[in-house]
Amino acid sequence: MKTKIKIFAIFTFAIFACVFFATKGNTQTKTETAGQKFKSIKVLNDMPADQMGKVMNMMSASLGVDCKFCHASNDGDYEKEGFEHKDIARNMLKMTFELNKNYFEGRPEINCNTCHQGKSHPQPSFPLKPNVVEERPKQPDKKPSVDEILAKYETALGGKANLAKITSRQIKAQRLEPDGKTFEDEEILQKGAKMSVQTIYPSKQYGDYLVKEIFDGATAFKLGNGAKIELKSDEIEQIKREAQLFANPNLKAIYQRFDFRAVDKIDGREVYLIIASISETQRERLYFDVATGLLVRRTSSAPTILGNFVFQVDYADYKDFGGVKLPTLINFAVPNIRWSRKILDVKNNVTIDDAKFVK
Repeated sequence: MKTKIKIFAIFTFAIFACVFFATKGNTQTKTETAGQKFKSIKVLNDMPADQMGKVMNMMSASLGVDCKFCHASNDGDYEKEGFEHKDIARNMLKMTFELNKNYFEGRPEINCNTCHQGKSHPQPSFPLKPNVVEERPKQPDKKPSVDEILAKYETALGGKANLAKITSRQIKAQRLEPDGKTFEDEEILQKGAKMSVQTIYPSKQYGDYLVKEIFDGATAFKLGNGAKIELKSDEIEQIKREAQLFANPNLKAIYQRFDFRAVDKIDGREVYLIIASISETQRERLYFDVATGLLVRRTSSAPTILGNFVFQVDYADYKDFGGVKLPTLINFAVPNIRWSRKILDVKNNVTIDDAKFVK
């Protein structure tokens, strides 16, 4: 439990694969490299240090393994040398970088998952069964406009009049861990554009650990038992975006530009895919159910030396609370980590002190 508490204190939505990368850090600068910050780095020396956790998670997910596959995590010494799999991983990284350099002009087109695809060892044999590819949905003769999709979304949530009636919410929820049995109690407070998510991680031995993720309407931050937790820029954006999107159809106030791309499918249902641009370099994918008009998925990514670290949120089981629909099951996923939020109770238009949204 002590290790678990340390992890939650360091990271925002995701728990990165190997704890030692999280617990060693002091305040980072943009120019700090992995070679400068960590010990026993022999290949990833020039990589930005703040990519380390993401890259380790991507490698774990690609091979379907945990830290112990390469590190001596049974005794807490992750930097210990002399492990075959760690040496092999270093050689595989060198090979990957050389392939991208020589054949893809340095772009990270090839990564661990290219060959491993969830297995610790690449499979040299060829599949004997035919590969069944799901047929892409038929594209409409006339593309729907973004305004039409967003207007349908507003109607699906409950309509402008009903949305305007609700000025605040107090929500009881649970964070569900991947085993489907472990959960932590959560309280979500929303007042206008502000939001606070409080999660309690219980421990009989060390006492409860209280994590708060707060968006004050302009800035997002995180606290662990009242102390500030340092966040990376993409982690700040995730807290901010979840608050901005919660039961808010005014997406034009969040994104600078929208581009309709195609009709796609998620879990057998047709969806409209929209590329929503926050800036010239930062984009997210929004998926709206064609039939219901509701937002069912959002994806964003952060670049690393092994390609994009993808963050995905799925919104499901929308239910009516005071004339406005909210997703009561929200599934979060990053490479190698998944968790869910289940909304249990919603109280609308409650009095909430603005101090709840202050550091």
